[in-house]
Amino acid sequence: MTIAPAAERAMGQRQVGRAPTGMLHPSARAGLLAATAGDGSVAAQTAPAAAAPLDETGEPLPDTIAAARELAKRTELLMIAQHRRDQLQQLRLDRMKSEFDNAQAVRAEFLREMNVLRDMALEQQKKDDEVLKKRIAMI
Repeated sequence: MTIAPAAERAMGQRQVGRAPTGMLHPSARAGLLAATAGDGSVAAQTAPAAAAPLDETGEPLPDTIAAARELAKRTELLMIAQHRRDQLQQLRLDRMKSEFDNAQAVRAEFLREMNVLRDMALEQQKKDDEVLKKRIAMI
């Protein structure tokens, strides 16, 4: 089976064998199938259905380059938005870490002060005990 010149232009290359219909718009595919003669060869001209969609609601062929560009643009915007969210989350984590570090530093200072005061109280109690022993010894 051979492909007619109009179908060759639609496919972009000459092929021999079964008429390829997978890469064509549904209306063009229907035209090629309709133009196939009973002996298995494709007629010299495609049917008029190949030029126009079968119905008015049929969608035109998608612009794949524009769609790819749009997809790349949307992907880039989504990546930028995700990067911004990641930065904000990292900023929040850094802020929480610094607040935690500051709270721990204040707590450590408080514990040091408590230890110093306790040590001073023990020293004072030892001195008071010595004074009391001396007083008892005098009696």
